Amino acid sequence: MDRAYQRLMVVMPHPDDECFGCASTIARYSAEGATVTLVTITRGGAGLWNGREAGDLRRLTDVRELELRDAAAELGVRYLEVFDYPDGALEKVEEVEAVRDRLVGEIVRCLRSHRPQVVVCFGPEGAYGHPDHKVVSRLTVLACTLTSESSAYELEALALGLAPWSPSKLYFLTTTGPIVESLGLPAQPPITTRVAIGGFHDAKLRAFARHRSQTQEWEPLRKFVEGQGDSEVFSLVGAAHDLAEDDLFHGVEAGP
Repeated sequence: MDRAYQRLMVVMPHPDDECFGCASTIARYSAEGATVTLVTITRGGAGLWNGREAGDLRRLTDVRELELRDAAAELGVRYLEVFDYPDGALEKVEEVEAVRDRLVGEIVRCLRSHRPQVVVCFGPEGAYGHPDHKVVSRLTVLACTLTSESSAYELEALALGLAPWSPSKLYFLTTTGPIVESLGLPAQPPITTRVAIGGFHDAKLRAFARHRSQTQEWEPLRKFVEGQGDSEVFSLVGAAHDLAEDDLFHGVEAGP
């Protein structure tokens, strides 16, 4: 399939989040010619270093950003945008209006710069309830609403020469009932879309292997990958309850 004019943007809170929910989908669409942009809101400074406190030898944020860049390359990501908001404290970012508006504005800038027809982020439950995941979900939804309004972040748009842009579709990451049960996850958004990932499992594992400081996450990832089978699943925001797609770009008009 020729996806030369298809553009996908994935907005994630932390380095390695891209690997759990949709890494194989990213790899598949990239291999088929789509342009994939990955936006990562933090540099992962609140995490552990292979299960231990990072210490002062080297800043964990620097290491994790480099790992993220390597992982994105494994998946065929064309454009990577990395912000430096505080890992583990995005709820505080959301509480301070000026800082929240700045973050939303940065997501809006990415949307207007890269012009994706399809956007993917976490659902409102934050996958397993992570507060950062919930905040990024809310702010990405808000950014997708504002990006088409010419009056929103107008001065920034004029300074950068950016026009309003409206994505055609917004998806939440979700998962299957067996994974919810086995991992004890909260209720997930309904599955509307199953993307076949046969042949792209290894890309997900190779990408995660690039996150060398995060080996403590390997076992949860293994369980998650085993539970996914041959598809990654998504929930189209605003979809009819009986929708059943096999392509994130289903119904999106082709063109520049």
